[in-house]
Amino acid sequence: MTQAVTFKKTKLRKPSYQGAESERPRERKIGSLVNQLISRRGYAQVTVVNEMEAAILEGIDESIRSSIRVGNLKRGVLDIYASDSVTLQELNFQKRSILKKILANHPQAKVSDLKFRIQSGV
Repeated sequence: MTQAVTFKKTKLRKPSYQGAESERPRERKIGSLVNQLISRRGYAQVTVVNEMEAAILEGIDESIRSSIRVGNLKRGVLDIYASDSVTLQELNFQKRSILKKILANHPQAKVSDLKFRIQSGV
């Protein structure tokens, strides 16, 4: 047995914002949204990180240069990945001199600390 179902037609209306103007959703240009997304995700940091990698590799012994990869810069902390624990210990030993070279060559990057990690396949 089938029953007929009827739907009442309703008009869609704009939501009424009663209250402060700040509660109303802001209209923004798509360009500003894209710029905000790029800066939050760190997509624009690729060139800065590549330049910092060159500065870091200048100050490090040639024997461990191939065992290092520079990661992302987040909140002033630059991640540097090493392939083994020996390289990691050498980097920790040279941490202050590496940080001074980065600050001298790239003061706009505002690097405040270096974080060394081990990652296989560097």
